[in-house]
Amino acid sequence: MIKINILIDYLPKLPYNEEAIKELAQSVLLSNNYNNVNLSIILSNRVYLNKLKKKYLDLDYYTDVIAFNLSDNNDCLEGEIYVSIDDVKENAMIFKQSYNNELKRIIVHGVLHLIGYDDTSKKEIEIMKELENKYIDKFKENILE
Repeated sequence: MIKINILIDYLPKLPYNEEAIKELAQSVLLSNNYNNVNLSIILSNRVYLNKLKKKYLDLDYYTDVIAFNLSDNNDCLEGEIYVSIDDVKENAMIFKQSYNNELKRIIVHGVLHLIGYDDTSKKEIEIMKELENKYIDKFKENILE
């Protein structure tokens, strides 16, 4: 069973489609053979993600997404994905993408990190970009209302 919780820690209030966000994350999980998952997706701000990055990763720079795999066994994937809405908005402008598509990309990116993909080398970045594009192209529903 896949259980996904969406938590909003961002002001102003976001007009989001909770079911669509869950469906997007679930599509990535299922296509990678993850069907026993307990996941929280937290939509927050730049400052909070920076604090998490400092505390848990000993890094001090802004980021758009952080994923924590909290699993303590192989039976169930448990994790949290933190998304900086501030950075998603900024990235959408920088990369000339819609806010909706950039948020989709970051959610997919976070799920990919959670299931073991990394983006530290050029090759890993290429693989993740290909996968992000694949899932975004397949998922036509808006995640923002």
